[in-house]
Amino acid sequence: MQQNEFEDLKNNPQFMLDLTNREEAAVKAKDIVGMYEILDTAVMLDLSAERLNRIYTEILQTVFDRLADKLTKEEFFDINNKDDLYTMRGIYEHGIERYSDNDFKGAKEIFLILHHTANDEVLSKAMMPHIAAAASQMKFDDFIDEFVDVDNPNNSETYGFFLTNFKPSIEGFMKEKAEVLNNALKELETLKKG
Repeated sequence: MQQNEFEDLKNNPQFMLDLTNREEAAVKAKDIVGMYEILDTAVMLDLSAERLNRIYTEILQTVFDRLADKLTKEEFFDINNKDDLYTMRGIYEHGIERYSDNDFKGAKEIFLILHHTANDEVLSKAMMPHIAAAASQMKFDDFIDEFVDVDNPNNSETYGFFLTNFKPSIEGFMKEKAEVLNNALKELETLKKG
């Protein structure tokens, strides 16, 4: 869509009313996919930061409620289930947000949770460099610049929300940070036993 088409939608009272109604219904139903569709639309329409934050807060609340439920039931997220995929997206985005804010401990813990709860080898394996980098207190921008293959992102519908493709230099980093990574994984094992 062109920018003028977004402006036309933004100025269309019926469209905006429908968007608000869809948002309310998605929030009430705790529909994570629906809430993300509303958020993505709101971002494209360049709606107010207040509205974006309100939607994102609802998403995070729903995501962490779903995570708590999975952990209580000792279940894994199925990446082929759209609700689970979008829940993992929310968890991951929150982890990236914390990592970007230099909350290395919080980011590491979130990436460990994803590593543990994702019933998907690609995603679980992709969390390992995230964990090692956050545990090493490597700045997020440095992690992206040095190790993420930004020229070849994974644009699949399944993995497009996550950083899963890395530069060859990641192998040396992972060997160098093996002890840091093992300590982080031991923390996870301790939590699982507790």
